[in-house]
Amino acid sequence: MIPVYKPYLPKKTLAYAHDAIDSGWLSHRGKYVDLAQERLCEEFKSKHCLLLGNGTLATHMLAKSLKYKNPNIKKIIAPNNVYVAAWNAFLFDNNNWKLELVDADIDTWNANYNCEVDNNTAILVVHNVGNIVDVNKIKNNFPNSLIVEDSCEGFFGSYSGHRAGTQSLCSSFSFFANKDITCGEGGMFLTSDDDLHEYIKHISSQAQTAKLYIHDALGYNYRITNVQAAILYGQLLILDEIKERKVKVFDTYYKNLKDIDGITFQKIDPDTEHSKWMVSIRIKNNKTFEYAHKYFKKNNIEIRPMFYPASYHKHILNNKNVLVKQEENASILSRECIFLPSYPELKKEQIIEICNVVKRYKIMCGKDENF
Repeated sequence: MIPVYKPYLPKKTLAYAHDAIDSGWLSHRGKYVDLAQERLCEEFKSKHCLLLGNGTLATHMLAKSLKYKNPNIKKIIAPNNVYVAAWNAFLFDNNNWKLELVDADIDTWNANYNCEVDNNTAILVVHNVGNIVDVNKIKNNFPNSLIVEDSCEGFFGSYSGHRAGTQSLCSSFSFFANKDITCGEGGMFLTSDDDLHEYIKHISSQAQTAKLYIHDALGYNYRITNVQAAILYGQLLILDEIKERKVKVFDTYYKNLKDIDGITFQKIDPDTEHSKWMVSIRIKNNKTFEYAHKYFKKNNIEIRPMFYPASYHKHILNNKNVLVKQEENASILSRECIFLPSYPELKKEQIIEICNVVKRYKIMCGKDENF
């Protein structure tokens, strides 16, 4: 079975994890947290970076940031068809705001942000499946609104010459095992706002004061471990190698599938660079993901579904603080889009084999076949 993803962890990069273990500093304290944070600040040209336990925790800190910067926010505009953590993170607390979920653009698979906002409306941008939204354009369209970015799938992406996650109030990243850069779990909160950085750093570390065991706010234990940070540090030293491998994977898929009728990739907006996270295709008129999954499994290929619309999740659909405006396009995409194997060590001949299965499936899926 060709898996949909597996992390790229050359032995040379794991030496730092062994060093962290040998040092005895297994929890948050230890040199690799600072080393990795400094490296990431340099990589993103950002003033501040906080490493946290995972991407969901980092995204929760986006919600806390909005509340901190504008306690009067009444509404958050967010996409309808994203990984559920993006919604959950804004529903963890009783913020008394509405999460308004807008439908997807059928071509980019990102949210269609052509909506009305006021001064008490914030915008959550999610770079869906690694396709980058031009945040600077949204800032120009809504100059009075705070904007935050869920960049958990956008590590290598950019817009208008800037790395994804750097031109908004703050952003979150994930280093989960299926991400381009990984330490198993792990996340990053990124901002260039000095005051906000101090606030998030404080509350994400139990709101500890200068006096040990005295805390001055409701805090969270969201810290990353030194061992995780050491694995991450090893990854950061081979960023160019990882990106080069992922570009080759994407280019090979594109070359072999771009001219197949009824199969499309995400449309990439001008002045943006896709993060090359997960190769995803839309197979027009596909019946269901389950139908596709059965066929690909028979051919020893693991695939994953596109993220489902809000109405598929009971806790979202029944939440009085969530308003689902429309999800026609999101529903189509969830039925017709699939994630293909995309890991850095995927061989060219494996990709060609997968593409041949895709081509055969496209022919078969229009028929009433029992796989």
